[in-house]
Amino acid sequence: MIIYPIVTVSLVLLLSACGGGSDGSTPTTSTTDSANTDSILTDSSTNTTESSGTDSTSPAATILTGANPEVVDIPPTVSSDASQMSEMVVADNFSYDPVVAQSLEIDISAYSTNQAFVSIYGGFIENPDGSYSADYNSRITAKTLENGFGDVDYLLADSQYYMLAEVFFYDGTTPIQMRITNEQTRWVW
Repeated sequence: MIIYPIVTVSLVLLLSACGGGSDGSTPTTSTTDSANTDSILTDSSTNTTESSGTDSTSPAATILTGANPEVVDIPPTVSSDASQMSEMVVADNFSYDPVVAQSLEIDISAYSTNQAFVSIYGGFIENPDGSYSADYNSRITAKTLENGFGDVDYLLADSQYYMLAEVFFYDGTTPIQMRITNEQTRWVW
């Protein structure tokens, strides 16, 4: 029958056109480095962001952000001329474990000692106003802070370089957030 070659060719063309790219729905961490400023957003209709003496109008948001100027050196991709596994050379101290233990000491007591909790997210995007939007499905860990202090221990993939830490308060105080690195062990607000 002549229909089978037509169907086969149609399917091949249809399937070869699929793939590649992204629909943009997966948040990624922002690797751009912003200035070390604190932004305070107020008012419910439009907000004025005060940063380095300049004023601009932005959409309503109620989160304090602190930009982290620290940039992590992301290791380069290693290439090899080896064509067989027997030709591969791996350093003796190389770890095949893709998970590393992290610890973050949090001190926001200068900002607030009210009851609060911190969440750390692996996926987030930076908004035009300098705040961050977390991918709440990418939460790595969460912990209650007592009197503005807390130690958070968590496991992290060794390829995760930036995370977002958000502190929310039970009394409705404005939440705060900070982009942190995988090398950072302390956050003082």
